[in-house]
Amino acid sequence: MSAKETLVNTFGTLVVIVIAIICATVIPFEIINSKSHTVFTDIGNFRFIGPVCIFIGVVGYLACCWSFIAGKGMPAIEGMQKQLIVNGLYRFVRNPIYISWYLIIFGEAVYFQSRDLLLYLLFWIVFFHIRVVFCEEPYLSVTFGESYESYRKSVPRWIPRLKAYLDQ
Repeated sequence: MSAKETLVNTFGTLVVIVIAIICATVIPFEIINSKSHTVFTDIGNFRFIGPVCIFIGVVGYLACCWSFIAGKGMPAIEGMQKQLIVNGLYRFVRNPIYISWYLIIFGEAVYFQSRDLLLYLLFWIVFFHIRVVFCEEPYLSVTFGESYESYRKSVPRWIPRLKAYLDQ
């Protein structure tokens, strides 16, 4: 990969990270500070599971972004991927970047005991599922052919497997 391609991939990935930060911090902050914000029953100290989920989600998200930078592509931007990404967390589940995203928002919902953030999370789960099924998977199938089909058959879409996928 040329220096120019590396720079473009890195910049594109940074843009995706900035967008994710806005959607995972600014919007939830606005939700929990709105006058109509609703909370669920007090869960006491269990709410501190939230920051653990947030931390795991952030680490997972950054690990996925690194896999894209190292793998000659950018997350969420079809047409910029030069090879199928099957390293890192992608060896265990096909969509770890979205699962990491879900963990971040779920952690926020638990910590702030926010019913509205759970609805926000539900929106993202539905949105990304539709995007994956109708946009990403058909694109990857056409772009990478049999190698993607083999990967798709071996690695689950949403529930991580315990044994790592080994690129055949």
